[in-house]
Amino acid sequence: MDKTLVVYGSHYGATKTYAEYIAQKLSCPCLAAETLKKGMLANCDAVVFGGGVYAGSIAGWKKAAPLIVKESPSRILLFVCGLADPAKEKTRAEARMLFEKRLPENMRGLPVFCLRGGIDYAKLGLKHRAMMAMLMKFLKSKKDPSEEDRQLMATYGGKVDFIDLTSADPVIAAARGLPCAKP
Repeated sequence: MDKTLVVYGSHYGATKTYAEYIAQKLSCPCLAAETLKKGMLANCDAVVFGGGVYAGSIAGWKKAAPLIVKESPSRILLFVCGLADPAKEKTRAEARMLFEKRLPENMRGLPVFCLRGGIDYAKLGLKHRAMMAMLMKFLKSKKDPSEEDRQLMATYGGKVDFIDLTSADPVIAAARGLPCAKP
């Protein structure tokens, strides 16, 4: 591939792990979204952006999206990393919506992949710990929690790791044959 760059936003490392794996497989550089500066994407033919999902937002996307839109690489691929089951349509639809709210109409419909991360409550910052506590309170109040809700409640306060690097292989395959973004 010509001038491909993997950019990621990650608070606790799962997305960074996937991004580094993808970059290694694509033989291209990988950098954190917070280090992204104006002009860095101007010479890229393809950008793969991945971000961790935290309370309805994607880490690093607020900073990366305007640069991706302005510098408009011809090929763009997006992925999220979170606790939600990537096999569920609801997870994929929410990821697409989170990405697309920062994209102009002509850039919507880009490939979006969902990968599963993990959580270690001992490493959470105060803000994320508080958000998870509120989520647990809400989940416990549900009369009929889903299987996914029950799994999350069972792991509350502990550590769970769903990272499977091979689950990023479809991202890599798509990046190798990615069609051009809409003009």
